[in-house]
Amino acid sequence: MEPTAPERSVGRPPETEGWFNRTTVGVALASLFSDVSHELGTAVLPGLLLSIGAGSAALGIVEGMSDGISSVAKLWGGVMTDRVTRRKPLASVGYLVTAVGVAAIGVCTAAWQVLLCRVCAWIGRGSRSAPRDYLMAQAVRPETRGRAFGMERAGDALGAVIGPLVALVLLSSGLAPHQVMIGSLLPGLLAFLAITLLVRERPGPAGVKSLGIRESLAGTGTPFRRYLGGIFIFGCGDFSRTLLILYVTQHVSGALFSLQGATLAIGLYVLHNAVSAIAAFPLGVIGDRVGHRTVIVSGYVLAAATTAGFALAPPTPFNLVILFIASGLYIACEEVAEKAYAVDLLPHRTRGTGLGLLAAVNGVGDMISSAMVGLLWAAFPSSPAFGFLAAAGLQLAGAAVVGSSGESPKQGEPS
Repeated sequence: MEPTAPERSVGRPPETEGWFNRTTVGVALASLFSDVSHELGTAVLPGLLLSIGAGSAALGIVEGMSDGISSVAKLWGGVMTDRVTRRKPLASVGYLVTAVGVAAIGVCTAAWQVLLCRVCAWIGRGSRSAPRDYLMAQAVRPETRGRAFGMERAGDALGAVIGPLVALVLLSSGLAPHQVMIGSLLPGLLAFLAITLLVRERPGPAGVKSLGIRESLAGTGTPFRRYLGGIFIFGCGDFSRTLLILYVTQHVSGALFSLQGATLAIGLYVLHNAVSAIAAFPLGVIGDRVGHRTVIVSGYVLAAATTAGFALAPPTPFNLVILFIASGLYIACEEVAEKAYAVDLLPHRTRGTGLGLLAAVNGVGDMISSAMVGLLWAAFPSSPAFGFLAAAGLQLAGAAVVGSSGESPKQGEPS
């Protein structure tokens, strides 16, 4: 339905302001520094858990529970984004909570303590998601959303390259995984400052303040909710990358932590994130030109093939390199295009709720997939193939649902 004149103007940037501006740079820098922080922690988390006597089941539960509880925070953040006149404080506080929660894992000595700190960190990460994406969408015109979100994802992925590299250097210098985790606090605080000092926001009226949560969700529209169905199915197979780090670590080290296994695993994870960083912006440009739904479906199909490859291909160095490259590419496809396509589908008055719902659905899927793969792996410790193949099937099913969900809105059409 064609939006009303007030809906077109609220939250739209001045026509003279390009997509590369102070707000989009601030959001991209916050994503970069935050990912340096929590990806530094992610890189050493499997080793940290192994060092305290926990393994694949504990890792799957930690990741799954964190993502599941984070989903509630994502939905809350989305609803609040539509109900307040200023979204920047929601985003900045979320970045601060994430930084402190990740660093606190460094003082943990038991798996339940790791779970508690990870959950707190991911609550902050979840609550900031929708207001941050709203600020990004507000700062650019519709026809350049892919570029803006591509730059933000490129910053995020670049941070995911720098973080594991810093972890490698620190581990090689003799620091323990616990000490490396504590060091993640510094870049986390820089992310908080990037949002606080650089991002500009033009306050506007809260769009759905008088609506309840049910009415707000209904206001996102049928096409968007149909799209979410495919996102959820795919997400139930899109398990955490930390399980791939554990896969490589155990292939080299066996059941115990070793520097050799951790180094190879983190090196491949750096490659994965570097590919994602390089591909993010070009994929955003491609999405602006050919449609973001096309990029999503292509990425989902590649994801299913890659996950099946981890299940079936021998873990030789060559195969692992190819699979980690493919994993980085499909992660870039989904992270850039999913949000841009969602903004295309959502009415402006429920945009925050919709973005929060998108993040929440992804989080629930991550919870299910990480727990499923981790528990199947623990049940069949000789091979993670059962969990990987189940995940690949769900990823392919998600591609089919999104691919059949209808035509993408015309690029540049106001929403």
